[in-house]
Amino acid sequence: MLCPRPVDCRRNRERDLAGSVLLDVWAMDAGRTEMKMLRRAEPVGAGFEKRRTVKGQALVLAIVSLLVLCLGVIVLFNTGQTVSKKVELVNTADAAAYSVGVEQARAFNLIAYMNRATVANQVAVAQMVSWYSWTNFMLRGTDNFKDAVQAIAILFDISIVGAEVGAALQEIVSALSEVKTAVQELRDGMQVAFSAGVTAISALDAAYSDASQLIAIGEPQSSLLLARKIVQLNTDNKATVGVRGMGLLETDAIAAAQYAKRYTIPTAGRRTADADRLANVVMEARDGFSKKRDGGIGPIHKRGGTDLVNYRDWVGVDTLNVKFRSFIPPVKIDVPLAWGGAAAVARTPASFRSVASPGINNGRGWDSPYEIDRGHYSRYADGLDNNAASGRVLSSPAMGGTSKAWLKSYSGTSPGLQDYNDVAADKATVPYDNGRSAMQNGVNKVDVGPVFTVLVEQPMNTVRTSENVQGIGGPPDFQTKDQAVADNMTALSSAQVYFSRPRELFANVIDSRRELGSLFSPYWQVRLIDTPCTVRQEVAVSYGTVAPCVK
Repeated sequence: MLCPRPVDCRRNRERDLAGSVLLDVWAMDAGRTEMKMLRRAEPVGAGFEKRRTVKGQALVLAIVSLLVLCLGVIVLFNTGQTVSKKVELVNTADAAAYSVGVEQARAFNLIAYMNRATVANQVAVAQMVSWYSWTNFMLRGTDNFKDAVQAIAILFDISIVGAEVGAALQEIVSALSEVKTAVQELRDGMQVAFSAGVTAISALDAAYSDASQLIAIGEPQSSLLLARKIVQLNTDNKATVGVRGMGLLETDAIAAAQYAKRYTIPTAGRRTADADRLANVVMEARDGFSKKRDGGIGPIHKRGGTDLVNYRDWVGVDTLNVKFRSFIPPVKIDVPLAWGGAAAVARTPASFRSVASPGINNGRGWDSPYEIDRGHYSRYADGLDNNAASGRVLSSPAMGGTSKAWLKSYSGTSPGLQDYNDVAADKATVPYDNGRSAMQNGVNKVDVGPVFTVLVEQPMNTVRTSENVQGIGGPPDFQTKDQAVADNMTALSSAQVYFSRPRELFANVIDSRRELGSLFSPYWQVRLIDTPCTVRQEVAVSYGTVAPCVK
């Protein structure tokens, strides 16, 4: 609008400016209710331009943020699933390795229990032979004493003065006859019962021997099946022990089988160190009655004992002899008073002499190698070196004939030692690797025990990540590619079987000494260990990667 006068134009501008202020005030009041600011109306006139309104600036940022958030959620989901599966596989590998180790330790302990049972059975045979030999000795002694008393009674009967004494002695003879009859019946019953016992023990020891060998050979191989079963049960058949894992377990099984060695007992009468080891154990385990049955008064000497002869037969000898010698007057008395013998055999020998003589170690006796009972034991505790009675027992060990001296095994196996399994030389020499050398440990070679390593594998396409779960992600922007070596998620775990006698059960064990691993003591245990570096490298190379050893 044109102003005729400058004053009018100024007034018009002031009026328009005032109107604009009013419009701004009104718009601000309205904004408090509508939560947005309205722009004031532009006055129409010279010097003013019309402003444009701008909308939707935050939409682009919101869309980008939503994309990043979705991708982050998917990555977080995949990470959680992967970590969860990895933990599951590690636990599964630990469980499988530990289970395999436990089964192997139990197998060693079972062999140890059977070996101990065999030793106990041998002691039982020795006891039966001892009691049977002593019964034959008592029967012979009763008969000899009866005959001596009867001869004296006859002498008194002949004389008129000693008729009453002779009659009293005849009563003693009658009583001794009854005792002899009772002892003989007892002896005959013992022969039947003890022969049955020897037969049962022989069969049982043979079964123990065969079972030990079967366990020693077959148990390590069963670890392959056990490991696969444990893995499948713990992962719902999604993970497995693959070809690489089976190769590792097969190697470990072969190594574990080398810890148990088969020791044979010779049958041709020759001696071997392997057979002597078991013979020493059973000889030391004998009870006191079997080891030595001696006594006597003055010139009367009672001697007797039971020995393991030629590893296969148990032989007992008991003799009672009186030996006296004087120079004034020159008198020498060497009279056998009683004798008896017995032997547990598989086949009937030609004579008792062929079995009992010369005795253990060709008559040299037995030397105990153990510190708790170190010493020398003569053959049959000098029962076969008791002057005149010794010859009598070899020719006539039992009344009623030599056949009454045998306790026969009808099982077809020897009543003596059987082949057995024990730890091989230089195996399981220490309970743990203490970092010391073999010389410092006092052994020829440092070895703890067999190690079993389990390698668990699960294909990545079976892990519940966004790539393998329907409805999560979508091509092409919301999928995250699962990547793993050989497209498998893996876990590796190792367990070691070792021998250690529990210290809390045996407080008197010397701290500076450790018991070597043995299949006669059931103290085999298992623990999880770090997988050996060489095994980790072997597994890594099989996957085409490297696994440097970090100490």
